[in-house]
Amino acid sequence: MNRLSILAVLSVVLAGSPSAEQAPAAQRPSASPPPISFGVEVRYVEVDAIVTDKGGKPVRDLTREDFEIREDDKPQQVELAALVDLEPPPLAKRPPALVEPDVRNNARPFEGRLYVIVLDDLHTAALRSQGVKKAARRFIEQYLGDDDLAAVVHTSGRADASQDLTGSRRLLLAAVDKFMGRRLRSATLNRIDVYNMNRDTLGRNERIRDPEEFERGYNARSALDTLKSIADWLGNIHGRRKAVLYISEGIDYDIHDPINNTDASTIMNGVRDVVQVATRGNVSFYTVDPRGLHMMSDEAMDMTPVQDTSLGLDGRGLEAEMRLAQDSLRVLADETVGRAAVATNDFERAFDRVVEDSSSYYVLGFRPANERADGRFRKLQVRVKRAGLLVRARSGYVLARRTSRADFPNVDGTPRPAALKELLRLPLQQSGLHMAIHAAAFKGSARKANVMVTLQIGAQSFRFTEKAGLFHDVLEMNVVAVDSAGKMTGNDSQVALDLKPQSRLAVDAVGFRIVSQVELPPGRYQLRVVARAVNSAAAGSVYYDLEVPDFSGPPLVLSGLVLSSAAAASVPTAGAFEPLKGLLPAPPTTLRDFYATDALAVVAEIYDNELKTPHTLDITTSVLQEDGIVRFHSEQQRKTEELTAIGGGSFVHKAIVPLKDLAPGTYTLRVEAHSRMGKQPRVFRDVLFRIAPPPPQG
Repeated sequence: MNRLSILAVLSVVLAGSPSAEQAPAAQRPSASPPPISFGVEVRYVEVDAIVTDKGGKPVRDLTREDFEIREDDKPQQVELAALVDLEPPPLAKRPPALVEPDVRNNARPFEGRLYVIVLDDLHTAALRSQGVKKAARRFIEQYLGDDDLAAVVHTSGRADASQDLTGSRRLLLAAVDKFMGRRLRSATLNRIDVYNMNRDTLGRNERIRDPEEFERGYNARSALDTLKSIADWLGNIHGRRKAVLYISEGIDYDIHDPINNTDASTIMNGVRDVVQVATRGNVSFYTVDPRGLHMMSDEAMDMTPVQDTSLGLDGRGLEAEMRLAQDSLRVLADETVGRAAVATNDFERAFDRVVEDSSSYYVLGFRPANERADGRFRKLQVRVKRAGLLVRARSGYVLARRTSRADFPNVDGTPRPAALKELLRLPLQQSGLHMAIHAAAFKGSARKANVMVTLQIGAQSFRFTEKAGLFHDVLEMNVVAVDSAGKMTGNDSQVALDLKPQSRLAVDAVGFRIVSQVELPPGRYQLRVVARAVNSAAAGSVYYDLEVPDFSGPPLVLSGLVLSSAAAASVPTAGAFEPLKGLLPAPPTTLRDFYATDALAVVAEIYDNELKTPHTLDITTSVLQEDGIVRFHSEQQRKTEELTAIGGGSFVHKAIVPLKDLAPGTYTLRVEAHSRMGKQPRVFRDVLFRIAPPPPQG
């Protein structure tokens, strides 16, 4: 199975880096050590251990020698141990950032918490959808830290509603807001209807079946398949605790009567499979019943109980359904070292526990004495030698049989280097080769867009070999776009660097830039850019959330913003984006830190789709301080007659922004277009940038 992204996995189941050009950015001290690296050639078993005192407070001063691990009652040698200790996020509502960074880099390894939020629309009543959305929004707005990553998945497999791993609260909240419950009507209420319709013809002791039993079983299997796939996907992440927040009213299929309920055995096995995969991948489920203390009161209001109490078609039947559903939530949490929040309105405490467990814990590693991948369950016991401490860790795992993994499909038919294949499979971006990327969408042919991707490789990334006065290395690069349905497209490239001595010195000092493009239809994507310097074997990846607009739909549409500067000209560059050729004084840059001695150049295209009536556009470029004060403003007017004369539909806008009067600090560059026609549509895009203090003299 490809490990490209959670969306790619579920579609199968349910169908820049700092360089010398950059002004120095302040580095935040790491809150915890980097994730433990478990060598792929050795079969280490990784175990998260949450250690607390009797008061429930985390214990942070243990060493490897303090732990004991037994597998099937046999002592194991603890070879690796590290404390992960993260600062908890401030528990205050934090709305999405007004302006999100438009450049992504892998300068720092991931050091935050990791969550997948599963919204179980298959097992949530439609009228209780708002409760689910409210709970999920509360977690994202108040409990998600700035360095954390989260994904949102709907169990029905809605491709338009899921969100891959991201730190963007805006994207996560948008995925949550698309939630709509579609839980089937209560089986007890269904059976009451069947009884009332057929009471005169029912035989003695004849079973009254739920007419939606088969669909109920299908929904249960679908939800469990989703959870299993998520756990399997998260199992590829090592050195960090992985929490699945499962918001659901619980699986309501009766598994206690396998003779009369067709899917009972299959669903019981499905629960076991989810638990087995989760324990194998060190994944914990935190289950939340959004009904709180509300329970089945809505269903009870619609019920006219059957007087024959032996049939269970009364309040007891509803209570049995509720217990069944709650039990499914408890089992998933209890068996995976998570926690269940059922029959409670205290969601804050439930969310506190998710964050507490994900913020302070030990990652232990041992090499099992029995390395046979026999697929057999192995019991684990984790203890500490110090008296009076409590340990929570998974109770076992399965060392799965080795299976061949499907390769990520090549884009152009050429073989992809093994190192890049592995990078594409990993759920998190990697920092082995320091990189920064920027992507900007422009109108292309038909309804597709041309997306310009600018990749900057950090300084000192290459290891050149000299031959005949030239310095040689090769950069292998893949740009892959994954849409909301998991469909993948992109391009593969290889850049040979044969540099003269002066160019080699420039690359060593300020890095190397590549400009490429990929053609995409409108939609939401995760761009994955992976690259490898052949001589040094350094490889890395960067993931980028991208929204491609429909350039031919709305009355007025703005392309992405592309920046350049005088300092950007110093970086050797390969490739070009033809639509912008000659419009910038230097190649596009991923730089967003500048000195006041520099000047910014910005270029964009404005697409006017209302050309039948002549009108004027006002296009402005502004620089705003953090307090909203405008420090730079330029304006121009363009008339649609310019476009109709040449048969086109886009205005090219470019501006030069001097930085000499800006004090050190953070600013917003805004390009805005306003039509004077009709409803006067207005579009704008913002880019955050920073003016750094002057470099020290001498």
